[in-house]
Amino acid sequence: MATLESSCVQTNQQNIKQVTIEKRVKRAYNRKSKTNDEAKAKMSQLIKEQEEKQLEINGIISEIVNEVVDASFINETIDEQINEKTNEKTNEQTSQQSIEEKRQKILHDLCNAEGNQEERLAKQQEAYRLEKYWKQEDQEKKDKANPNSLDNIIERYVIQNRADIQTKPISERVKGAWIDTVNYTKIGQKTGEKKQVTGKLIDLTLVEDGDLCVIDFDINKNLSKEKIDEIRQNIIDNMLPANVGLVKTCHSGLHAYCNKNGYRLPNNRCIKCIVLDNIEIDIFAQMYKHKSFEDDPMQTDLVQNRVVGPNTSIRETKNNVRETLKYETINDWVNMTHLANLRDILESWNVDIEIPYAEFEKLKITRVFGQQITNDGTIDKMDDELAQACVDGLKNLTIHNYPQPIAMEISLLSVFSGIYGIANEQIRGQGLENVRKFNMLTPNAEKNYSQALGQGERKPNAWILTKILKYHNKEYYEQTIKPLLKKNYEVKKLEKQIYINQTLIPNKIDLSDDFTLLNMQEKAANGEYENEEQIVKDLTRLLVYYEGETEDIYAIKGYDANCDTQVLHHKLEGTVYKQLEKININYKKKKIDEKTSETK
Repeated sequence: MATLESSCVQTNQQNIKQVTIEKRVKRAYNRKSKTNDEAKAKMSQLIKEQEEKQLEINGIISEIVNEVVDASFINETIDEQINEKTNEKTNEQTSQQSIEEKRQKILHDLCNAEGNQEERLAKQQEAYRLEKYWKQEDQEKKDKANPNSLDNIIERYVIQNRADIQTKPISERVKGAWIDTVNYTKIGQKTGEKKQVTGKLIDLTLVEDGDLCVIDFDINKNLSKEKIDEIRQNIIDNMLPANVGLVKTCHSGLHAYCNKNGYRLPNNRCIKCIVLDNIEIDIFAQMYKHKSFEDDPMQTDLVQNRVVGPNTSIRETKNNVRETLKYETINDWVNMTHLANLRDILESWNVDIEIPYAEFEKLKITRVFGQQITNDGTIDKMDDELAQACVDGLKNLTIHNYPQPIAMEISLLSVFSGIYGIANEQIRGQGLENVRKFNMLTPNAEKNYSQALGQGERKPNAWILTKILKYHNKEYYEQTIKPLLKKNYEVKKLEKQIYINQTLIPNKIDLSDDFTLLNMQEKAANGEYENEEQIVKDLTRLLVYYEGETEDIYAIKGYDANCDTQVLHHKLEGTVYKQLEKININYKKKKIDEKTSETK
């Protein structure tokens, strides 16, 4: 079997024919080659498209990579800035902590210093001054760092609002507040009435800015015309600054228009807040606009708060003679702008009525206000003893630059105004020297020292020093200044009493006698008077009079709480009759009761 297979293979190999094929020129194409070419072209196109897509993808990837790289760089930059700020803040906090630690150490050393009692007290006062100064300095830094804080925004608004008010003339500020008066009276015309208009009232409630204020000076009508004119001119020259609107009233008194400028009066109408023998002063302003009803707190009724305006005529009958009186402007009232503020005016008189209404009513009865105003409309000069005491008290105080109410803080302007009001040159010089020597000035106060010095020289007012000490050196004020003020008041009263006794009053009044009008009223109520002669006898212990230009003027004895003694108060005839009326009523009532009991 194996031999057979081998012979078959050999036979086949012998039968193979070898043919040699020569290489010839390739044919141009045939159907098969054309198909191959198209396939190659498509393949090339696909490859090209694929390459283009790949390039596009690579471009996109490259952009993404670049963005990632950029973002990474930005993040690194931001991180660096945050780190820098964090480091700065940390350094600042560390620095602040270091400063605070140093401050605390200084304060601790001062408060715990050794030495005698006087030295320790001086060191403790120095610690108090430094602590107050540092707090002020830190607050100023915070304000500068946060100019858009709510407090700073409100402050800028208030300042701008004040500036807008200052630039408007009085006539523009009151144009919506005029009320017509009719038939030569002070009565406002009602809606629908058709009467003769003879003038105008100004309703301060209707003044839009709410800042206009009127000071009303009533001068004693029983004085001669020449004396009234003299007092009115003295008021203008000595008691008022130049930038007030002035109106002469129908009885030759005076209305002075100024700005309230934040002063908190106890009421819309402060009647007779200052009472002297020849001058009574009222102050009118817009402190509230609506009436107050406990059962209807939401009501909107406006209160009337009216003063008679300029160019208003009224008629009065006097001694059976009908006469027409007029309110007349003294200066350019209509166009007055940049009015003085009430606080400066009252402080120049050494008057402070920024107190609750109940306290105001109580104090004005005892004539506490206006003790430095004379009956002739001038301001008393401060004597050397009181001036020296005021200068000695200006120590260990923190003095600021911006003028705030004295009750809040002390400003350079108020200090310099007070010192320049001192007449004695030596004491004045000592006061100026002590400002920096014994007190702490804030950075802004140091910066504006020269400017405030010049302003203070132009607004001298020595009495403002007593108010500074009253609020900021209270113990010294109570121990030193207050007794001197009381002493001066008593001297002034005594001089007046001597003058009255020597020149005007025929019978003498014993001021050491404690018998008063109240004692007479009690005696009348208890039926101790058997007849009218006994009443007249007691009246001679209390009451005297002298002849005025048109009617008698009375002086009645009464207790004065300020000097803790009996003094004479000048009263007009009508006022005296009202005070004596209660005695007469009690006397007659007692007599009637006695007759009734006898009849029974």
